[in-house]
Amino acid sequence: MTFETAKVLQRLGHDVSVFTGYPTKDQVPDAERFDQYAYESINVVRFYHNYVPMGDQSSVLELEYDNHLVASYFKKYLRREKPDVIHFFHLMRLSASIVDVCHELGIPTVLTPTDFWFICPTCQLRLPNNENCSGPKKSGVNCLRHIVANNQPSKINAWIQIFPDWVLAALVFSIKHGFNFDKRYSPWVRALSRRPEFLQARLNRINKVAVPTQIMVSILTQNGLEKHRAISIPFGLNLTYLENSKRPEPSNILRLGYIGTLSEHKGVHVLVEAVKKLDGKPIELKIYGKLDDFPDYVENLRRIIQDDPRIKLCGAFPNDKIGTIFSGLDALVVPSLWYENSPLVIYSAQFAKCPVIASNMKGMSEVIEHKKNGLLFEAGNISQLAGAIGTLLDNKDLLQELSNNAKQPLSIRGYVDKLLKIYYDLVQSRTSV
Repeated sequence: MTFETAKVLQRLGHDVSVFTGYPTKDQVPDAERFDQYAYESINVVRFYHNYVPMGDQSSVLELEYDNHLVASYFKKYLRREKPDVIHFFHLMRLSASIVDVCHELGIPTVLTPTDFWFICPTCQLRLPNNENCSGPKKSGVNCLRHIVANNQPSKINAWIQIFPDWVLAALVFSIKHGFNFDKRYSPWVRALSRRPEFLQARLNRINKVAVPTQIMVSILTQNGLEKHRAISIPFGLNLTYLENSKRPEPSNILRLGYIGTLSEHKGVHVLVEAVKKLDGKPIELKIYGKLDDFPDYVENLRRIIQDDPRIKLCGAFPNDKIGTIFSGLDALVVPSLWYENSPLVIYSAQFAKCPVIASNMKGMSEVIEHKKNGLLFEAGNISQLAGAIGTLLDNKDLLQELSNNAKQPLSIRGYVDKLLKIYYDLVQSRTSV
């Protein structure tokens, strides 16, 4: 989204530069953490990020949302570039400290939230027991239990689980306000407990939040976003590589596809199990995604697939091939286990008139209507997903009907036009003050 938006703005004659955080595993001195380069004529400033102390801060968890080193460099960058408006697409690796810089310099800001980073340190609002979360509680206990379960040794996790909420709440409150239980964990708990209020305050310093889905609006406002800042704008799509996509010729085999990240929260294992449940049925499942990002999860998929010739791990493909991929699919399956913020692949499928089978979760269900332009099933329910696949196996006419009812997405140019109106209004308000 960032790159596509920048390219359209540039083609329309606007001066665009990008400031981004880049993950690295190398040890990088603070003085060498920033560099500059050009990518397809767009100037890029890159911050080399890793999870280590830097600048004047020792808490890695605090750096995740409030990075003084980045803020200091960003201020110099803005004074040099003198932008009219700043658009944030994600602040992971950069932190929300740069919002304060824009506020201090009086530069209007816009945010497109692509996930729940401002609310949840894992970005997903999904608990270790696979239940969805509504956000941090005032006590901070639910976040503490969650992060400990995800990142701390099993002994520490077991110790935390012993205590009732009121005990942990008292401990968190004490540490947050200066009590040091120990040298290792107290700073960590303090940083975690301060995250929600810090990010809520920065969220409400952003002038406009261009929210793509109603579930995102709801969760952000429930967690403190002032309603007048939110404006609904669905994601825009670069349609160039999809324009030649065609519906495949009828076949006795139901050709299913998955396109996306191969990780547990995406629910690909649910899809594989559903196809395995339909043993012997004429189904072909092609799974597209990088095989080396989460190798343990991919290995687990291989164990589930075993020697089933109907299921293939196909790896990733270049962006310009996506139209060809859709031309070979009867339906796309999106089996996510979290609140997907209306994934772009669903919009792509709809433009290609490819029916979608998706988890019945808000965000996705705002685009896919059951039995109109796709099918919905309970997230994580293997039997329901198998039933949905079976429905398409038994009723090929339904595939055509779902295809005919595909919703055409907003183009990236249409998206940028909507953004430009916001930009102009903010700049005008600034200059008229």
